[in-house]
Amino acid sequence: MYYPEVRYDIDYDRSRQRWNGWGAEDQDLILQDRLPRIFDFLAKELGVSPLPETPSVALEEIRLPESRLVQRDIRELEKIVGQANVKTDHRERVLHSFGQSFADIIRLRTNMARAFTDAVVYPGDERELTRILELCTRRKIATIAFGGGSSVVGGLEALCHSSHSGVVTIDLFRLSGLIELNEEARCATFHAGTYGPVLERELNARGYTLGHFPQSFEYSTIGGWVAARSAGQQSNRYGKIEKILTSLRMVTPAGLMETLRVPAAATGPDWNQIVAGSEGLLGIITRVTVKVHRLPEARCYFALVFPDFEKARGFLKSATGAGHGLSMIRLSDSTETRLYETLASLAHSGLSGAAKAALQASVLRVFGQPAGQRCLVTAGFDGDRDRIDRESISLRSLMRRFDGFYAGQRAGENWLRTRFNMPFLRNHVVERGIGIDTMETATTYDRVESLHEAVLSEVARVAGPSTVMCHLSHSYHEGACLYFTVIYLMDQRDPLAQWRRIKSAASEAIVANGGNISHHHGVGLDHKPYYERQTGELALSGLRAMKRELDPRGILNPSKLFG
Repeated sequence: MYYPEVRYDIDYDRSRQRWNGWGAEDQDLILQDRLPRIFDFLAKELGVSPLPETPSVALEEIRLPESRLVQRDIRELEKIVGQANVKTDHRERVLHSFGQSFADIIRLRTNMARAFTDAVVYPGDERELTRILELCTRRKIATIAFGGGSSVVGGLEALCHSSHSGVVTIDLFRLSGLIELNEEARCATFHAGTYGPVLERELNARGYTLGHFPQSFEYSTIGGWVAARSAGQQSNRYGKIEKILTSLRMVTPAGLMETLRVPAAATGPDWNQIVAGSEGLLGIITRVTVKVHRLPEARCYFALVFPDFEKARGFLKSATGAGHGLSMIRLSDSTETRLYETLASLAHSGLSGAAKAALQASVLRVFGQPAGQRCLVTAGFDGDRDRIDRESISLRSLMRRFDGFYAGQRAGENWLRTRFNMPFLRNHVVERGIGIDTMETATTYDRVESLHEAVLSEVARVAGPSTVMCHLSHSYHEGACLYFTVIYLMDQRDPLAQWRRIKSAASEAIVANGGNISHHHGVGLDHKPYYERQTGELALSGLRAMKRELDPRGILNPSKLFG
């Protein structure tokens, strides 16, 4: 396969997925042998030694209420999909009741979870899915669509209203694979439950790529990408998923909806764009048709270093606006740059690694890059070699205008190599009392620096011993996405309350400083209050009226987004 950083052979069998962490049980952090050194560094960073041991409860200890579904409901579901495809066992219910937010993980690991799905159903086609929704509408059973289970905003919580008779999670695992590759139209159609590596394996074998690589890529599905309006790291070249989307099919309680496969239209509101980001409230996406591209002839990923955040931001804005053809460009602030440099040195072993780190530091000092302020920019091209060579020369010329320094391809290649693996680090640090969470937003360039400073300040104020950092992950003509990470010492007395304080402080600072509540994570439950404030009651009323037409009994993903 084309992309060496991708694992194309992941086994997505539900029995192999971690119920209280990221990924499959047979996949783990590639730097496991460096964990003791990483823990030592984090202990010093947070000012605590030794780090506490904070193991998870066992799966069997999770307190699970009895299923609210009556036997008649279970039998009806089994008639539709077969007995083997209706699950009510302990593990399946726990696995399908939460996503991958830090709050989700904390609730599970500390046995603080209270809301659980009552059954998990695996439809095999649209006909079965239609019958499931018909049954759940008649019985007024809440339904939640489950693709890869990677939501980080509470999008999968098994919530329902008092008028509902229970919750059924609909897992699209069996709706997977390539349906059609139309090379003339340069489009491909996939079942919605197709995971990222499966999708790219099918396309790569035929000489194509989708080019959509969110960090959740290995454990998320194309239907989930559309439902949450996800962003791939190479979106400068390929676009966010709503730009890649050509048409879709969606099953609703009111019937089947299918949009036309056309490149553009002036025929009223665009249903592709209405469904994209609807997070399972309007219907369940079953098929997605997307633009595809020939595999690039070459890739070139590299690192640049700038004296400070202001100059690095100026470079990013100019590079994005000048049409340099970058696939991606990512700016780490000084704190994230320092952390990356330290983790990179920990990844090396022996004198050679230390010597390389010392040499790099001395070179940067020679070029006037003070360690406490310098900022790393990681960037990359995908395309034909001649174009990459031309654009690289032009980009370096622009870099020098902002006092930048070319730091070589090794850092860019390392970023690619570890990108999809880094979420596994959280599985380990949470065992040692360390919390890691992320928040993201988008704003215009005139607000980037003030928003950046406000979020850093507010999160640090409430988090306790912590390190707060940021990078600009996606850039546009008029602005950029700011992606914040906070690493903090968990308060073992009430880690969930501590997380809420951090989340609230970051969200309030984002809204107060001109950012949207999400650029690509979505809204779900966690962002709903801020989404409602930013959207306004009139627009929300219109969305809710539309939902009532498609979902008259309100069974689809209750209490999320505008539900």
